[in-house]
Amino acid sequence: MPPSLSAQIQSHFKKGDIESAQAALALALQTPGYRNEALIWQGVAALREGRQVDAFLHLARASERLPQRTDLKLLLGRGLQQSGQSEPAEGFLRAALQRFPADPPLRRLYWSTLQASRPHAEIAAQIRAQLADIRDPTELQQVLQILADEPATELLVGVVRYDAARNLVTGWAVDLKNPERPPRFQLATGQVRLECLANTPSPLLTQAGFPASHGGILVRPPQPPGALRVSFTTGAELIGSPLAAVAPFTPPPPSEQDPFRQPVDVLVPVFKGIDITLACLDSLLRHKRDNRTPHRIVVLDDACPEPQLAQALENLARRGRIELVRRSANLGFIRNMNRGMALHPERDVAWLNADTRVHGDWLDRLRAVAYQAEDIASVTPFTNNGELMSFPESRIAHPMPDPQAHARLDRAARQSGCAPVELEVGCGFCFYIKRRALDAVGYLDEETLQRGYGEETDWCLRARRLGWRHLGATNVFVAHSGGHSFGPEKALRVHQNNAILRRRYPDAERRFDAFVARDPLRPTREALQQLLAAQERPTEAPTPPPTPLTASRPPLPGRCWLIADPLDRPEIGERWLRLARHLARQQPAITLLLAEDTPWETQLLATDGVSRLPRIDGLDARQTLELCGTVLALTLDATPETVTHVPYHALQAAQRHRLPLFAPEAAGLERFGAFGLHELHPYLPKEVQA
Repeated sequence: MPPSLSAQIQSHFKKGDIESAQAALALALQTPGYRNEALIWQGVAALREGRQVDAFLHLARASERLPQRTDLKLLLGRGLQQSGQSEPAEGFLRAALQRFPADPPLRRLYWSTLQASRPHAEIAAQIRAQLADIRDPTELQQVLQILADEPATELLVGVVRYDAARNLVTGWAVDLKNPERPPRFQLATGQVRLECLANTPSPLLTQAGFPASHGGILVRPPQPPGALRVSFTTGAELIGSPLAAVAPFTPPPPSEQDPFRQPVDVLVPVFKGIDITLACLDSLLRHKRDNRTPHRIVVLDDACPEPQLAQALENLARRGRIELVRRSANLGFIRNMNRGMALHPERDVAWLNADTRVHGDWLDRLRAVAYQAEDIASVTPFTNNGELMSFPESRIAHPMPDPQAHARLDRAARQSGCAPVELEVGCGFCFYIKRRALDAVGYLDEETLQRGYGEETDWCLRARRLGWRHLGATNVFVAHSGGHSFGPEKALRVHQNNAILRRRYPDAERRFDAFVARDPLRPTREALQQLLAAQERPTEAPTPPPTPLTASRPPLPGRCWLIADPLDRPEIGERWLRLARHLARQQPAITLLLAEDTPWETQLLATDGVSRLPRIDGLDARQTLELCGTVLALTLDATPETVTHVPYHALQAAQRHRLPLFAPEAAGLERFGAFGLHELHPYLPKEVQA
């Protein structure tokens, strides 16, 4: 938008000249290059006037068109918060923080939204889960104030880390009840106790408004002690405790033995989750004989806090089914895996998450792909949830298939005969690494990267710089549960690690985006889809009758109506076009919402009486419809039910979105709970009052 027009609109709003502002906005909305900015102005004006539905409609459309604008997400979040829509506001902000996890205003709005809607104990747990990663002093001040406002909260709060390179315990601590006093704490390992005082400056606490004289922690333990507990005098442990105070990792020297002639170490890192972990190990043990490749199942127990799981692992190890390596303190994924990969320096390794399931000769097939060429460093199989190797859609976290469906998928992948595809980077859920590549590239970066997010990406990019390649094994399918969604805690750590990766590999993001656009895996996914479809027996299932509608009669006319027809016939499309043109001329405005793709979309949107239902991350369609002020679903299809025409589409749409349905009487849908179209006659042109 030209500065002059933008300035005019702003000036009109400041002066309270709403009529002139609306005229300028109407002009801007007619010009494609100005439309997005005009939508923002409309949304801001609606927010100021308390018109929450209009504000959401305008800002949601603008945010959908300008997905990188965090200020729009902030406006949307504030609008949802002001309207008292706590659940949608929280879901929307969680999704926004997955994309922009370090944006300070979004993070602060997220905490204030939680504070208004969640029990204090729940908020406190979320704060403590993220406190170690909060680096913005204003946000830190906000969350510490939230903790201090609840008398039942532990008012001694602190964060500790272990710096292995300097053998130092660092961090901060504060007494929220008496911030002028340096907190006392204790380091404990075995029988050794060390009394300490947080009496060094902490720049982060100082910027957050706490005294500059104390609060910082800087303590050198006598030696790297292994497990190190750090607690206040009350007994409460600081966040980060117990610390795995272990010596810096030193890679073993390369072995002279040929890795191809050695067994493979299948490394399974374990922390929590007894059922899914034992299911993973059961699949490994059950299919061990299906693989000719000699291999050892090495479970890396990273100080598991679940006694039942720890005992189950001990039992398997005692019976010789697995090799068990137990850590005295939680190392985190990177340090745990580094030490696991160093156990046998002569062997290839295969990472396998504890929430996966394997089938058949999975390892034989992975290894065969790895040894197709000397310059192959790693291999990643197909999966339901594994970034580039996700199936049926890439980069989508699909649900984990049950064992029977997984077996069908893996057999189909094996039978497909599709060639491996070179990848930009592999994925760590199941990751075969050749020892020669590991020796050449080095181990994982445990000094800079935080808590195990992006470590395989860093390793893959280092390997690529040295001329190694990474392949996707399209003839193997490993099922993976994974985190289908994650909150701000993990998103912030991913963001912090990604910032490091962008600095190290400036062209990596461009290469990755080019790979995604090219999508060389698409033909293979389609071939696998076709093979699966051919193996399934078609069944003729009768269409079940629709569930009767139960929605009550809404207040009319409402702000928005949902188009419930598929618009698959010219006469229906023409009727909707006439209605859209009519509604665009009426006051107050009624907007028709289009939720499905249709060839009529361009013509309908051009009437200014129709808008696409916004697709907003963190909100489902039902929530979005409610926020748009949608009071009903409407069908204009008057065709009665016949052998060749079953008018269930509109009923199903209304049922799915829990909206009352209005339908022409001739369609016969009133017997399913629909309301007659005659009730809308005051708002409809005569030519659609069928």
